[in-house]
Amino acid sequence: MSNQFFTTIIEEICDELNIKVEKLSSGWILQLTKDDKIRHITGNLFDINPQATGTIVADKYATYAVLTSQNIPVVKHTMIFNPFINEQFISENGISNTILSEFSKYGKLVVKPNNECEGKGIELCNTMKEVEIAIQKLFMQRHQSISICPYYDIKTEYRTFYLNGEVLLIYGKTKPFVIGDGKTKLKTLIEKIYLPDNEIVKDNLDRLDLDYIPQQEEKVELSWKHNLTGGAMPTILEKGELYDRIEKLALQAGKAMNMNFTTIDIIQTTDDNLFVMEMNAGVFAQVFVDVIDDGYDKMKEIYKKAIIAMFD
Repeated sequence: MSNQFFTTIIEEICDELNIKVEKLSSGWILQLTKDDKIRHITGNLFDINPQATGTIVADKYATYAVLTSQNIPVVKHTMIFNPFINEQFISENGISNTILSEFSKYGKLVVKPNNECEGKGIELCNTMKEVEIAIQKLFMQRHQSISICPYYDIKTEYRTFYLNGEVLLIYGKTKPFVIGDGKTKLKTLIEKIYLPDNEIVKDNLDRLDLDYIPQQEEKVELSWKHNLTGGAMPTILEKGELYDRIEKLALQAGKAMNMNFTTIDIIQTTDDNLFVMEMNAGVFAQVFVDVIDDGYDKMKEIYKKAIIAMFD
């Protein structure tokens, strides 16, 4: 969500609630005032979560550690410290044995920075060489630590919006794909669908043979990741058995992390198990607003409830 778009929504809400809004630090800080109470929004972080908890959810491994300690089903993360920055946290055995052990167990690993979002810096590695290259790349980018995870065969990834013990919205994410007709190049098929214009999409497309001609009815996925910024499409999940299962897990995770306002990403694997993948203190929804009918109004209602809660 662009900063201006986000600011517009907040200003509309505050006008409706008779809350004064001031832009500070070139608009990065929104200062909200009502009845002698002052609250702040910085970027997309609302002044509603405990600071320590916000720091934890910004770190993928830390989130895993807390949820695991409370027996919440969560995607496994193994943390690897950057030896160029955090040498003091590395054992005498180094990091190679841990990396090799995880690869030997699972045969396929996902390497990710602990503190990025929107799928940035995440690599799916099918060989030890790919694992080592991905890790070295992140270390050279000065990430203090990274996580290596088993590859989960994901059927659908879901984003839940959580506020004070209540799930307000759940939507699923479908990976971007095209269907072949036996005569059209992949590049041309891709040009006919909606994809965001950003570096994440460009990086995904660079990995494909764009001159390839898919067979009739052949489905070609354009990314293995489910990020909306990478072209995945959201679909609101209706109430039902699956909704109830995801809601239950999200409520458990929100409580376990002591979060008040957050999004919780939950994966459904092809064998129908659910795991928390990550949580986000920043509540962001640009693509959702752009492509979902009434998306703007749905997000405005969520933000409105969060702002009301900030002043309670």
